[in-house]
Amino acid sequence: MEESNLNIDLDELNKDIEAVKNAKTDEEIDSIMAKYEKYFNKEDSEAKEDLTNDDSQVEEPQELEETKADQKPEKEAKKDKSVPNTPIKKTASTKAKPKADAKTTTKATEPKGRSYNGKYEIYQVGGDYQYHLKASNGEILFVSETYTSRDGVLKAIEALKRNLETGELRIFKDKKGNYKFKLISKNYRVLAISSTYSQEKGAVRASESFVKFASKADNVFIDYEDVDLKTATVIKIDKSEDKQGGKFEVEVFDGEYSWDLKASNGQILCQAEGFTSKKGCMNSIDSFKKNIEEGTFKSVKDKNGNYCFKLYTPAGRVCAIGESYTSKTSAESAANSVASFYKNAEVEFVEI
Repeated sequence: MEESNLNIDLDELNKDIEAVKNAKTDEEIDSIMAKYEKYFNKEDSEAKEDLTNDDSQVEEPQELEETKADQKPEKEAKKDKSVPNTPIKKTASTKAKPKADAKTTTKATEPKGRSYNGKYEIYQVGGDYQYHLKASNGEILFVSETYTSRDGVLKAIEALKRNLETGELRIFKDKKGNYKFKLISKNYRVLAISSTYSQEKGAVRASESFVKFASKADNVFIDYEDVDLKTATVIKIDKSEDKQGGKFEVEVFDGEYSWDLKASNGQILCQAEGFTSKKGCMNSIDSFKKNIEEGTFKSVKDKNGNYCFKLYTPAGRVCAIGESYTSKTSAESAANSVASFYKNAEVEFVEI
């Protein structure tokens, strides 16, 4: 063993080491080690000084390195838990700009090669004029009342277009529990009333189509021929008796006019609806009376196997349709009742 720089007697040290090995109690060991305590303290002091002065020899324990790794800055630790790193594009500012207008408008885009314009089909009913608005798929969105002249029906279409911007479109439930839409002008005049729909959502969809097509539709004059004209059977009418007690019952419901021709027992013989004014409704009754005198009644069988009568003008156009019956005989009887009650029938207004 090399001599220590602490001036320890090596022979004595070796003897003490052997004595420690052979010691039987802790007290014996402590008494032997006591005489070397001053050397241990001196050695520790010198060793610490050497470590401080020699930085090149210092290595941090592995446990200490792991501890530091666990103590990453908070921001870096959060970053490790997020989604994989992706480049972040810097923007000048993310502050929201004030909206110029709270309203949102949706512009319909039309596919190339297809026309989405509807059309106003204008036709004659008896000696009068009428029109209906058709969507591009052929659906009839509403049917107008009758007008006494060609010029009158064209003016009505122009008035309808003007009021699309300033008027109000309403959905309402009619007296029969069905739904319709109507266009009302700013001075509360009803300009258009739709066909009936069993559900409100059907009327809503139709009203949206109405707005879409009405402003752009073109006027088209057509010869409106009834599809049943060739197969319909002429009804022989007995004009020898003019009965009393019948009436034209005009109903006014939510701005809409309609009329029913009733027999003396209250049976409905014929009806018409969808008039936006009292004048239009009364013109329809006058036209109906004129066509009874000059036109022709025919019985028609529908696709469900039921029968009704149709009143045709001298030109072969349908101007009125009767109620539906299960037999041809009943339809013919109803047509004869119409012919016998219409002359003396009084007009009666009923508010619904």
